Amino acid sequence: MKKTMLEERKILETIEKLPKSSFTILDFMATFEKLFPDEWQKLVERFGLFGEKRRYTVATYLANRLYVYSHKPESGLEPFRKYGKGGKGDYRRATKKERKFFGSPWIAIYRKLEKGKM
Repeated sequence: MKKTMLEERKILETIEKLPKSSFTILDFMATFEKLFPDEWQKLVERFGLFGEKRRYTVATYLANRLYVYSHKPESGLEPFRKYGKGGKGDYRRATKKERKFFGSPWIAIYRKLEKGKM
């Protein structure tokens, strides 16, 4: 079994510390950086941040990990839908501020499951 750079336990701990029931990758990144500064630094060194002329950044890595994690039954997240029948799935237009840190005109919205549905 291939070991990932980021343990699922750290994903769960980060999600639990997010105050809102829905969040973006930028919310997740800010909370993760506060909780696990050493791990954050390792990821930034490995993948880089948006604006460093890299195609695959730390935001891309974490978004992919959240997508996979959301599809696990024990995740506590609603399974992320990349694209719905009507078009954009679990995305919304990114604000100008979000685009400065992420780049894309669309940003993924992850949602925690309601307590009774976990």
